[in-house]
Amino acid sequence: MVTIIRQDMVQQSQPQVLPAPRIVPDPEPEVRQTNCPRGHGKLYSQYDEMVCVHCGFRDYFTIKPGDRKNGHNLVSAGTLYVIRYCGDASTLKNTLLKIKAIKIRNRVGFLVKCPFCTEKRIMEQASLSGKRREAREERYRCTDGHRVSLLPARSGTWGWK
Repeated sequence: MVTIIRQDMVQQSQPQVLPAPRIVPDPEPEVRQTNCPRGHGKLYSQYDEMVCVHCGFRDYFTIKPGDRKNGHNLVSAGTLYVIRYCGDASTLKNTLLKIKAIKIRNRVGFLVKCPFCTEKRIMEQASLSGKRREAREERYRCTDGHRVSLLPARSGTWGWK
């Protein structure tokens, strides 16, 4: 089978010439307005907006300094906590546990590395038994069967058993 292409059916393609790139300057940072444009008084922060106490003018477009999101919270900081053993075994007194705060659905959880395994495996959260249930205790278990319980101390720190 032979295909014949007619010359008038073939379109001659022209090379496309793109415009030269131009440098766009960065936008200037927004300067927070502190004086009222109407009454020339000072604007004060009230709930969600800035308000002039002299004339009642409200600036709905300026973001309050406290409302700005800077991305520094417990989860995004990537903090690694080192926790001391607080149990009764004297051989584990110098054993440290390393945990990291992570986001689990809509709450903050912990990524716990097993202090007993040489590979420092990640432990998964297990349910609490009815025998030794303390307030705010969180129990973790590794694939080798090691168990760790995180316990809050009275001073605000954490310990593990």
